Amino acid sequence: MSLPYGFMSASDSRIIVDPEKANIVKTIYQQYLSGMSLGGIADFLFEHGVPSPKGKEHWTQPVLSNLLSNQKYIGYIISFDDFFLVQGEKSKRSNIDEDTNQRKATRYNSQSVLSGLLVCAECNYNYRRITRPSGEIVWRCASRVEHGKKFCKHSPSIPEEKIKKVICKKLSLSIFDENQVKDQVDTICVHSDGTLQTTLQNAEYFDLLPN
Repeated sequence: MSLPYGFMSASDSRIIVDPEKANIVKTIYQQYLSGMSLGGIADFLFEHGVPSPKGKEHWTQPVLSNLLSNQKYIGYIISFDDFFLVQGEKSKRSNIDEDTNQRKATRYNSQSVLSGLLVCAECNYNYRRITRPSGEIVWRCASRVEHGKKFCKHSPSIPEEKIKKVICKKLSLSIFDENQVKDQVDTICVHSDGTLQTTLQNAEYFDLLPN
């Protein structure tokens, strides 16, 4: 069984906190609450020579997002209050009005299960949930939302319903099941041609092609 980042197995097989990595987890939470973006945190960790949980030089935004949502840290590495402050901040950041580019306050329990899963193949930023004036919900690259085509020229907008339908097809679900998505899906990489490449939590890959 793979242990969450920040924990380790003791000599007697007990699961204990890894002090060094626990401090990194705390730093990530503190930086996020201070207003730093996931991309900024990833850059900070790279500049300080902190390898990712899989030993890579660069941390990805989906990995950071999942770490910031891991309830196993509560009471051991992160306080209850700080954990839910982070969830509230993630919820605020994930819902942006497309026309005004302003954050729309949302309740934490209304946050989409897809938040933090979709990442742009071109710029490595997360995708954000956007409500268009028509009421249609789409997902767009956060870099393109914030900066236009300056840093991300080819990332497509993906309708939420299409994402759900394709996930259902690939996971053999008759209806979209948030718990199944949480349990099975690690990341969804969005390519410029609209292809969605999903990494499962067991590190197997399959391609999700838009209909």
